[in-house]
Amino acid sequence: MRRRSTGALAAGVLAVAVLTAPAAASAAQPGATSEPGVQQDAATGTTTITGGGLTMTLATKGEAAITSLRQNGSELLSAGLFSSAQLHVDGSTLDSRHLAADPKVSARGTQVDVAFTLSNGALSIDETWHVVARADGIDVSSQRTYDWKESTDTAITHNGQLDVGWARVFDDIRRPEDGGNLPIGNAYTGANGFYLSKPNDRYGVEEGTFVMLANSRSEALAVTASSDRHLATEFAYTGDGNTYQETQVSADPTWTYTAGTPASGLVYGGHSSNATSALIYSPVSIPQGQQDSVSFHFASTDAAAYTGLNATINGVADTRALSSLLNEFGRSGIIDKGYGMSTVGLEYPGVGPYDMVYADRTVLGLYDPATTASQQNLLTYFKDNAQQSTGHMKGRSFHRDTTWTANQLFDADPAYALSVSDMYQYGGDRTWLDAMRGSVESALGYMMTSQYVAGDGLFRNDTVSCTKLAGLREWNDAYYVKYESAYINELMYGALTAWGALERDVYHDAEKAASYLDTAAAIKARFNRSTTDGGLWDDKTGMFAYWRCPDGTTQGATEHTQINLQAITYGLVDLPRAQQILHGIDKAVAQNHLALIPQNFIPMKANVEDWTGDHFQTGLEDGAVYPFMTEEYMRAAALVGERDTSLAYLDNTLARYTKDGFNGFSFVDWQLRPHTGEAWFPSNANGAAGLFSDVLGIQPTASGVTIAPNIPAKMNGTSVTRTIHANDTLTVRYNSELSQTVMYRGAGDVTLQWSGQEPGRTYTVRDEDHAVSATADAFGIVRYTYTPHGVRTIALSDGSTSGYVVPDDVPTDLALHAVVTSSSSLEDGSYSAATVTDGDLFSADRTWGWSSSSDTGENHSEWVTVDLGKAQQVGSVELDQRDYDLKDVGTGFPVDFTVETSVDGVTWSPGVAQTGYAKPASYQGQSFSFDARSARYVRVTGTNLRPDSGQYRMQFAEIQVFGQQ
Repeated sequence: MRRRSTGALAAGVLAVAVLTAPAAASAAQPGATSEPGVQQDAATGTTTITGGGLTMTLATKGEAAITSLRQNGSELLSAGLFSSAQLHVDGSTLDSRHLAADPKVSARGTQVDVAFTLSNGALSIDETWHVVARADGIDVSSQRTYDWKESTDTAITHNGQLDVGWARVFDDIRRPEDGGNLPIGNAYTGANGFYLSKPNDRYGVEEGTFVMLANSRSEALAVTASSDRHLATEFAYTGDGNTYQETQVSADPTWTYTAGTPASGLVYGGHSSNATSALIYSPVSIPQGQQDSVSFHFASTDAAAYTGLNATINGVADTRALSSLLNEFGRSGIIDKGYGMSTVGLEYPGVGPYDMVYADRTVLGLYDPATTASQQNLLTYFKDNAQQSTGHMKGRSFHRDTTWTANQLFDADPAYALSVSDMYQYGGDRTWLDAMRGSVESALGYMMTSQYVAGDGLFRNDTVSCTKLAGLREWNDAYYVKYESAYINELMYGALTAWGALERDVYHDAEKAASYLDTAAAIKARFNRSTTDGGLWDDKTGMFAYWRCPDGTTQGATEHTQINLQAITYGLVDLPRAQQILHGIDKAVAQNHLALIPQNFIPMKANVEDWTGDHFQTGLEDGAVYPFMTEEYMRAAALVGERDTSLAYLDNTLARYTKDGFNGFSFVDWQLRPHTGEAWFPSNANGAAGLFSDVLGIQPTASGVTIAPNIPAKMNGTSVTRTIHANDTLTVRYNSELSQTVMYRGAGDVTLQWSGQEPGRTYTVRDEDHAVSATADAFGIVRYTYTPHGVRTIALSDGSTSGYVVPDDVPTDLALHAVVTSSSSLEDGSYSAATVTDGDLFSADRTWGWSSSSDTGENHSEWVTVDLGKAQQVGSVELDQRDYDLKDVGTGFPVDFTVETSVDGVTWSPGVAQTGYAKPASYQGQSFSFDARSARYVRVTGTNLRPDSGQYRMQFAEIQVFGQQ
């Protein structure tokens, strides 16, 4: 998986045609211009309404129901459109599909009126429908009046005034009011396989505007519901072939949920029923004589406006999958317009302030003002409901039956502060920031007062025993961390830096700014010290360790990728160290033959973590591959200027997504096999979002927009249009790595930012027909800011197009996927001969490696041979020992052994001979070199085996063969 370019200096500025902003999406499909009209058939009691390319059938014999709605010949309804009401007093249901008398029907011109009564012993409802055919679609409105018959319980459990039973012909339900998406059977997740797929699945939103997407037909139906009262909607699947859209109306603007109250945190988790029979919303009181109205507008609309990228993207292998990952999967994490983005999906919407920075990453790649506003609303919700009197943020709210919990999570406070900063920059809403400022200062103040160890310059959690196996104090699907965590300190550094700038530049509070920035500087200084000098930098691995114990020792030196990438993105390291980290991660990915980045490359030692069944590569906290790490790499690479690898990870993410849509799981193992135990992670779409925010580098700021491209040459010619803030428009054409043509219609300045340049060197920036000088900062980043007018082509005319090129210093494993023969082989689902050359250097679930099968208590000889397929130059082997979770390191490694080579498999030449070889004690493989020679076969023979519980076997996790090193 080596992905390197040999870039050169840019020769100049490409001439580019003038850009124009794309036209707004049409409200109707081309050709959807049928003349509106109404036709009655008295014999059948049906009325046909046509408008905007839609055809609707109204049935009025013993019922009042829309029985058909067709769009371009496709039937969209199954159970139809009808009115209902479920009474709380006795659970009975009134339904307009079953009337005691025919409704009264009158038609005139393009309008139809239908009047009827729904009645039982407790309640009578007089209802009138008004149906109008229009040039752009069809309107259906309902007015009803409630007449209670001596009932003291006047609550309606479900007041379904105009419910719709959609046929299962749609792939997605988009919500323009918050930018969210309900995937119910798109091409990637499979028919009915994602959400609203199990009987009694329900989902509720305090909204009424939806777009029903039929992707295979490239058709979309806009459905807008409104009311004179407050309206909410429940979508439900009962297993009868319908996707029900059920309306709820209430006089109260604050909806209550069957799951609980805002104080409990269960309002956030109450949007989903998770295959239970419970309705989402609590019963609504209906006083005597109340009059309610609900109106629907149905219209064809442009599907591409919701399923496309609004861009021409070059260099990405599968742009269709890219659009789906971003617009279908990624948007599935948006809960509601008041509740923002969840990182754990719609079926399990338990999330809290601790996770906001990762929820933001999807939002930051959508450029959707509705989504930004929803995320701001969520942060406001946390301010009002999750913050304790100390300023400390409660960590997490779970789904439906668990209140706010994990209050001891110390990443919640800085993650919350960072997210508020993100959303301010992204939305530019100063009024909202002012309202949030005091809460953020309280959260940061709590950390600085209660959790800061001034002598160490680091923040801590409250687990002070580094021999304690339990004691989770942060939540990033990693380890039971103790005391001074790299993760929390990175978040605190980022939060203090961001808010130090806001306090200084926006609020002009020099004292507060200095307090934040000085503390951040202390974190950075101590963080970068060697572990032997009180810091977190581990010289042995060339990366940061996870946490520092009270006695000054460190734990978790596992080459943890998230920790190390975030050290770059939050600005904790200088450029040489950032380059070293990227090199180390890239090298480890290549050495382990991985397609995506795992949480860590080295197993966690058993004496510091204790999750039952949580094994390296296959557990939540130890070595698992979360596809959201693609975006983590993109962010770091963009700052360093490494241009090629981000797209390789994105392509691999997209390829994995096409297998099953990331459906029903949150992570994969090193073989990219899914693992369950939690709902899907919408944040696994972050790589798709990061293509726009990190690689193409479109980054809104409160005062304008920054464009920070970090593209390889194969992306040249890409063109993207995005909305900035609420209604500003940005179009960028990427002529080359260092030349962009920009049109920005909005307030504020535009900043071009190019990374991967030589620190301290002065470059020439060409802005149309004039040139200015700009000097690269200490990170090798050149910036140029201008006030926009018209279309401008801006280029770093003498910059390096290659950026930082990670050294390609990983030798090729000639034995990868080679055929293996042996004296004997244990084939039991964990061990197999094939897994000793599968590229996995560790013993992990389902890939332990090879083991001889002789079940004997006597010492004996065993051999294993690798067939390279053809004669090649070989000069060394690496024998990787059995090391399952680092609990049994070196078990089965022979005491005396030889390594031989052969061209024909008959005549063998000696290469290595070892006697009395010590049992390996670490994860590092055992390397042996010999004189280079031509060979097709490499054989390892154990002549003196090591006993294991009285049995003698020879075992290897992996056998690697290399040329001369």
